Amino acid sequence: RSSDLLSTIIPAQGSWTGPCAIDPFAIPDSQLADILRAADRAMDIEGIGQRHGSLHFRREHKCYVNSEGSSNRQVFTLSGGGICALSFGEGEIQQRSWPSPGGSYCGRGYEYIEELALPGHGRQVAQEAVALTKSPPCPQEALDLVLTGSLLASQVHYTLGYRLQLGTLGAVHPRQAPRLRLSSPAVTIHADAALPGGAGSFGFDSEGAKAQSFPLMEKGRIVSFLSGRETAAAVGRFSSGSMRSGSWLNPPVPWMTNIILQPGTCSLSELAGGIERGLMLDTPRSFGVSPSLRGFAAQAELGWMIEDGVITHMVKNPFYRGNSKAFWSGCDAAASVAHQKNLGLMDKGIAVGHLVVPVRIRGVRVGESR
Repeated sequence: RSSDLLSTIIPAQGSWTGPCAIDPFAIPDSQLADILRAADRAMDIEGIGQRHGSLHFRREHKCYVNSEGSSNRQVFTLSGGGICALSFGEGEIQQRSWPSPGGSYCGRGYEYIEELALPGHGRQVAQEAVALTKSPPCPQEALDLVLTGSLLASQVHYTLGYRLQLGTLGAVHPRQAPRLRLSSPAVTIHADAALPGGAGSFGFDSEGAKAQSFPLMEKGRIVSFLSGRETAAAVGRFSSGSMRSGSWLNPPVPWMTNIILQPGTCSLSELAGGIERGLMLDTPRSFGVSPSLRGFAAQAELGWMIEDGVITHMVKNPFYRGNSKAFWSGCDAAASVAHQKNLGLMDKGIAVGHLVVPVRIRGVRVGESR
C-alpha cells in the first residue's frame, strides 16, 4: 500500500504480555477432563438428551516490524469454556447454555475457567432446559424487555459494534455521524483495547499502533469509529488502533476490541419494577443481522415474564426482531456497575470482549417469527 493512503502514526517499539496468573498449558489434561466430567454429571438429569462441555486455550506469540520504525513483540493467552444441555420433550428441543452457546472467552489464564465454575452451573442449566419444554410459549405482542448477559453482549456486538467498524459493509459513514443518533441518550459505549484481561486486549494492533481507549458513542451519538490506517485516511481521520486478524493467514481488518456498555444507576429489580408487562431475556439461541446492518432478528434461550413489576414465570421461544436504531432508541435505563458482566465472544476467529450491564428497552414486538 502507498504511504499516501495510510494515516500517520508515531512509530512505536515495545513488548506486551497479556495477564496469566495460572498457565493453562501447565494444567494436567486429567484435571481439565475432571472439570468437564463434573459439569456433565451435574447436567445428567431426567429429560436431558444431550450434554456438551468445552474448554478452549490459545497462546499466540506475535512479532511485528514495519519500514517506518515500528516493532513489537506480544504474547497472548486466551482462555474460555462453556456448557450446554438439550432437553427433548413435548415434541420439541429446548436448550440452555452457560455462559453462552459458544462459551465465553477472556484474555487471561486458567484462573478464568475457575471463575466460570462450569460444574456449579450445570444443574441449573439442565433444570431450566427441561422446564422450558413444559413452559408456555412467548406471547405475541409489544412488550418492554430487560436484556441481560450474553444476549445483550450479542445485541451490542451485532447492532452497534458492527456499524462502527469503518470499512464494514453497512457501517455508518463518518459523514452521517454528526446528524445520526443510533440510540437513546441512555446508551454510551466505549472501546478499550488496553482493558486488563479483556478478550479483545492487546498492546499494539496489527499495524503497530498502540492500544487505545476511547468513546464510540456518547448518549446515543457517534463520536468515533473503529479504524485502521487505511480506512481512517480515506475519511481524513487518524487510526484508532483497531486493526485485528484471526490468524496470520487472514489480512487484518478494523474490528471491535473490548466494547464497554457504560453502567447506569438502576438495580435489576428497579429495571423490572418499572415494567407493567414485559420480558427478561438472557442467552442467545440465534442472532442474525441484515446485510445493511439496519435490521436484526434474535431468539433468546429463555424468557421470564414480568407483570406489574414482578418476575412471574418462564416462557419458551422468545423471539424478537426490529430496526436496530429504533430498538436502541427505546432504551430508557441501564443497570449499575454492580450488575456488570465481562463476556468474550468469538467472531470470525477474533475474540471480542464485552462489558455489559442489563438494559431496559421499551415497546418491542416479540413472539412473531415472521
